[in-house]
Amino acid sequence: MTERTPSGPFFWTCLVAGAGIVGYGLAGAWADRADTRPADLAAWLAGAGALHDALLAPAVVAVALATRWLPGAARLPVRLGLALSALLTVLFWPVVRGWGRSPSVPSALPLDYGRNLVVILALTWLVVGVAIVVRVRRG
Repeated sequence: MTERTPSGPFFWTCLVAGAGIVGYGLAGAWADRADTRPADLAAWLAGAGALHDALLAPAVVAVALATRWLPGAARLPVRLGLALSALLTVLFWPVVRGWGRSPSVPSALPLDYGRNLVVILALTWLVVGVAIVVRVRRG
């Protein structure tokens, strides 16, 4: 088996651009260190990486293994639907729970976010169902 090494202009362009973006972020975090508290930021990033490796990555692998029994036409749409459902739920969980709602500010979080999340998830799975039907009819 041959070993591949990174090379080519695309790799080096992306490497330089990525290093520049990371450097800009680090410089900004350091310049605003009174607000960003770099030690807390580093701890949060380390914790997020550990949480990803301990929970998220195994969950994705479990979903991939669990959906292997699905027919080929349904496998990709179901996996994408599960990923989007998880992403939407995680992103909107704080507003669904009402974190940040204040009796002194009645305009903060005024909607029924739980119902809205259910509606969006239902629409997501409707699209998944349509995609499966289209893929079955084409194949």
